[in-house]
Amino acid sequence: MRPLRVLLLAYEYPPIVAAQSLRWFYLANELAGMGVEIHVLCPSMPALPDFPVPNHALIVEHRVWAGPFIGFSQWLAMRGNQHEGGAEPGDMSGKCESPLFRAYRAIRFVLDRVLYPDVRTEWYPFARFRLARLLRQYHFDAVISSHEPGVDLLLGLWAKKHHDVRWIVDLADPLCAPYSPKWRRWLDRWVEGKVIRLADRVVLTTDHLRDLLVERHSLTDGEKFACIPQGAPTVRASQAPAMLVPGKMNIVFTGNFYEAFRNPQHFAAALKLLDSKEIAVTIAGDNVRFRPMFAGIANVHFVGKMGHFECLALQRGADLLLNIGNAQAFQIPGKIYEYLGTGRPILHIRSAPGDPSEDLLLDTGLGQIVDNDMPAIAAALNDLLGDWRDGVLKVASASVAKFVAEHSWTSRARLLYDLISETTVMARTGRKPE
Repeated sequence: MRPLRVLLLAYEYPPIVAAQSLRWFYLANELAGMGVEIHVLCPSMPALPDFPVPNHALIVEHRVWAGPFIGFSQWLAMRGNQHEGGAEPGDMSGKCESPLFRAYRAIRFVLDRVLYPDVRTEWYPFARFRLARLLRQYHFDAVISSHEPGVDLLLGLWAKKHHDVRWIVDLADPLCAPYSPKWRRWLDRWVEGKVIRLADRVVLTTDHLRDLLVERHSLTDGEKFACIPQGAPTVRASQAPAMLVPGKMNIVFTGNFYEAFRNPQHFAAALKLLDSKEIAVTIAGDNVRFRPMFAGIANVHFVGKMGHFECLALQRGADLLLNIGNAQAFQIPGKIYEYLGTGRPILHIRSAPGDPSEDLLLDTGLGQIVDNDMPAIAAALNDLLGDWRDGVLKVASASVAKFVAEHSWTSRARLLYDLISETTVMARTGRKPE
């Protein structure tokens, strides 16, 4: 019997480093390890540094030009790096204040509002041409759209309409979200409903999101949804990070802040209130615009974007990990699973009631949960600093082993394998397997 063959539509795929990219790096490689042949339709990003871990041999990438704006930006980045000699391709660290980079952000801001749902939709005509060729060339047991970005959903809609493929949508984020522009939420809601109704299966990362979507779209087919959460990454050897400060309680945050739903304003104010020289904070990610919030606070270091495995090493070197919960209570960020996999204590700043991350944090005993309020954060930091001085802020090794075993990407991929197989049987027989 022929092994399963799957086509993944994923704009965000390595070497792009983002939440969905990392999710599908792990899922695709785990599925390939189970014998699944994975074809990935993704954009060409020649200016980005190579991802440090190669794909499984059963993964076939089909790279397509990203489109005029992103494609030209990649070309400019490559030329700029050649002139600077020795810089990593696509590395923008240290250039964030340059006129060229500010112009790039300004133009992208405009294009994000001209193209639906954002500038990455410029990839659509080039990707659709290759998609049509792939669907003629291969018989795929399933086509999977990874969201976000929304262009992957638009490609999946086209494939479903014109080739009647078995379509699985990985809807880690809803299309109609609190951070979507208000003027177009009616359109997001309409497209989101159409995607859910036409997809054969919809994969979500939390049951909270399923409940929200069922209510929003008045759905009666709850069996269409499946929950496959984010996973705990396997530890890979990496050099210890040099940016941590010896003799201080090192707090580490990896990822991106956002003004609307993951804002560090109260955390920064709490640090100013404490004014402790024993605390050092390292912030990794695209967060340069938040630097003014931390002005005048000692030992706060913005280190810019880092590779995925460098971030994992940085997390494992920390005394305390910082997480600021999302304002929307239907997501568990992949960073939570990364953090919990380290066994390090976590300060979780709650931004909304009903945050689904809290159950995981409380179950492992690694999280201290505090409201997003300056006095509360300052009091929690003061208590944690006392524990650090007393030497009781330590790694929980037993929690690490148990958590990783239960929430590994291998276990997530098994769920996805079963779902793909089930979807294939449903298409052939018209009913779910016993």
